[in-house]
Amino acid sequence: AQLYSIHKIFWTKPEWCLAGLKAAGYDGVEFAGYGGHTAKEIRRYLADAGMLGMGTHVNGFIDLKGDGLKRTLDFCAEAGFDTVTTPHAICKTEAEYRKFGRDMSYAAEAAKAWGIKVGIHTTYDHFNVKFNGVTAWDTIFADASPFLQQQIDTGNTFHTGTDVVALLKKYRGRHHSVHLKENIPTTTATLGEPTTDGAPNVPWNDVMACLAEEDVAWYVIETEMIPDSLQPLANSVKFLERIRDS
Repeated sequence: AQLYSIHKIFWTKPEWCLAGLKAAGYDGVEFAGYGGHTAKEIRRYLADAGMLGMGTHVNGFIDLKGDGLKRTLDFCAEAGFDTVTTPHAICKTEAEYRKFGRDMSYAAEAAKAWGIKVGIHTTYDHFNVKFNGVTAWDTIFADASPFLQQQIDTGNTFHTGTDVVALLKKYRGRHHSVHLKENIPTTTATLGEPTTDGAPNVPWNDVMACLAEEDVAWYVIETEMIPDSLQPLANSVKFLERIRDS
């Protein structure tokens, strides 16, 4: 579960939230901020709940470069995270996107010593912005290290008109974690529920079938539209379990 899904309540009662997510069927959580808590405190919260800290989102321009890189990796190692991902990956020019790919590749190579995977999270701009017909996403990964991971956000990607399955197949071996998100309005913010604006749903059966063939360590469910309730996350994991078992 991506904890930004419940950001309005998580840090007011973290023990209760983690226990609820465990009961709903989750094995781990991905952080987006730490609420002023130390890595040691976060590790204790997770251990007490019997949960794993699969990773965290940080600002790659700050936290995965220069002095920030070591601080971030030290924090992640102490907290027990095995991934660190940047959702901040928007540049202005083709050259800047290429440099960003090289910078994050350096971070990915360095993180191997900590046993941590480094990745980039997809946004709308990565597919809507193109340079001579080449998407910003492909530009980032044109010269990237094979250790640099892609965290495909199914919602952000699908709703740019991009074929999620084709993208996953194009970059096999880079998907240590995948964000499973609808990213469009539904009444209960649950994956697979008909949308309130008539937009199409992510083709979940096709996506999950494709991911079953990949070496994915973490399926990260994100439901951002009701951030003060655990119910959307609980409903969504049940929805995906039904697909898996069908």
